[in-house]
Amino acid sequence: MRSCRMHLSGYQRRSMRTIEILMGICIALSILLQAILERHSLSMVTRYGIAVLSIAPVIATITVVARYLRGEKDEYLRNLVVESMLWGLGFVLVADTFFSYVQPYSSLIPFGNISLDVFIVTASITLEVKLWRNR
Repeated sequence: MRSCRMHLSGYQRRSMRTIEILMGICIALSILLQAILERHSLSMVTRYGIAVLSIAPVIATITVVARYLRGEKDEYLRNLVVESMLWGLGFVLVADTFFSYVQPYSSLIPFGNISLDVFIVTASITLEVKLWRNR
């Protein structure tokens, strides 16, 4: 989907690349920390430290997206980014609702907390599809 970004300015491409890198860090850190929590019996202080560590890239991503939206001159592209974020949030709500009901059958579900992963993947795919469709 490289051609989706042909018509974006340098600022837009740089911002999208930074946001995608931060989202990738969020997913990787989420998987790593979830694996650590499942395999080790940690003290509460360590668990709180891991919790703070896990939200750091999320806060950074939100800050970068807010900075991008504030600096974006193209109202249409700004709308696409906001719409993609809303779609991502919607899919998180759907996934959380579904998995909250199947939680008693957790042996059937091989993964832990996926809210962040679902949001990142859905928001990224939605933005790429919208950029591709509207080129």
